[in-house]
This record gives sequence, C-alpha cells and structure tokens, in this order.
Amino acid sequence: MRRIFLSAGLALLALAPVAHAQQGGAAAVPASDALEVMLLKISASSRCPDGCAVRGLPYSAQRVTESVKVLADGNRIVQRHTEKLYRDSDGRTREESEWKGKPLVQIQDPVAGMSYRLYPDTKTGYRMAIAAPAPAATSGADVTGSTAAAAGATRVAEQLSPALAAGMAAAMTQTRSLGTKQIDGISAEGAQSTMTTPAGAIGNVQPMVSTTETWIARELRVPILLKMDHPFMGESVTRLQDISRLEPPTALFTVPADYTVRDVARR
Repeated sequence: MRRIFLSAGLALLALAPVAHAQQGGAAAVPASDALEVMLLKISASSRCPDGCAVRGLPYSAQRVTESVKVLADGNRIVQRHTEKLYRDSDGRTREESEWKGKPLVQIQDPVAGMSYRLYPDTKTGYRMAIAAPAPAATSGADVTGSTAAAAGATRVAEQLSPALAAGMAAAMTQTRSLGTKQIDGISAEGAQSTMTTPAGAIGNVQPMVSTTETWIARELRVPILLKMDHPFMGESVTRLQDISRLEPPTALFTVPADYTVRDVARR
C-alpha cells in the first residue's frame, strides 16, 4: 500500500520550487528530488495531530514495527523496522530511520516552526515551514490517539489520491474504549477503531474492514503500542522500547552547520 501511495503522489505533485538555503536564490528541483519534496510536505502537514507541541515531557525510545502480509498465493511478507525517537522539553522531535537504504533524520521544531528531512551520509537535506503549533500541551490534557491518527491519514490521502480520500470519506468508523492497562510498567489508555468501507466506494466488490488498536502512554502523551489489521497492508504491530525520560541533547534537534539544506516552498 505504501508503494501505491508514493506512486499516486508522484503523479499528482508537480516539481515544487525550492531555494538553496546557503545561496538564497531560486532553483529548480531536480527530478530525483521530487519524491523527497513530496514526503517532506506530507510530514510537515501531518505532525501537529501527533503531538508536535507537547512540552515538558522529554523522552527517547526505540520504535519497532513488525508487519506481516499474506499474499493471494499463501506467501507471506514479514518485515521489521526500527527507528530512534527523541523529544525535548520544548516539544521538538527527532526521528532516525532509513530511506532507500540510507540513514534518514526527520526533525520537527514547533518552536522555530520548521520541518527538516536530512541525510547524514551526504550532509544534505530539505526544510519547510510548518503550521503554527497548537497551544502547549501538558500531561493532564486529553489524548485521543485513534482520532489523531485518522485525521493524519485523511490528510495524506487527500494529498496523494483524491479517489482514495473519497473512499476514506465514505467509510464508517466506530471507536470504543479499551480501558487502562500497564505496558512495560507504563500506564496506557487504549481505544479500538473499526473502519468499514462500503462495497463500491473504491471499486471494492465487498465491504472492507480495518481495525486499529492504539494504546497511549498518558505520562508521555505518545502511542506506546499500536496494532493494525488492514486489507491492503496486512497486520502490523508497533511498540516503543527502551524508553528513557532523560532530556535528550540539544544538538539532536539542530541542523549541523556543514549541511547543505534546501528550502521547500509550502503551498
């Protein structure tokens, strides 16, 4: 499904104008950069619902995702993906992962209002202004992880595929509370969302049902466990591991001076 998303995005997004951050002049985006620009736009536009303005609750952790997809012939595709996550007391976040086999760093800075997509191996990257952050959140505020995730998914679908967005709009979603339980010694509140896409909404002969189970760590305001079962994507489980409540180093949320960073125009 991820490849379908990316293919649709490439077809719908024209090459966006950018300016070289160190030279200040306008520059055309090379064809090879089109996908990077699209991903940065999606990232920058979908961060705040996930808690980009959470302050006073620093942490670091590993996010491990294990997915299983069963093909029509009975074959199985099993994948495991690990990311490193950081958040400081000012609400800045950093994600370290891989993209096309290369190290990738994504920084969201709600204080400066900037989103970054950086490549350490080449010391290059992109940045774009993000929407103004929501009012500073605290640990006592309400969190509805399933609602936030659904809102972010809808925004991504609207940018990549109008047909897919229409299908999601036609879907009926029911959410129920799963109560509270301890996960790795941390109190978490759970909710389960069931999305039913009616027959014919996106060319499907029969109704399609997907479920998402989200457990939010109240003391961190982040999902600590996420289980998904989707007709296209299969089953996946995402967990936070090795959680630390210490303040991450400030340098993790700044771009090194020797990086070449392009400014992407927000439209």
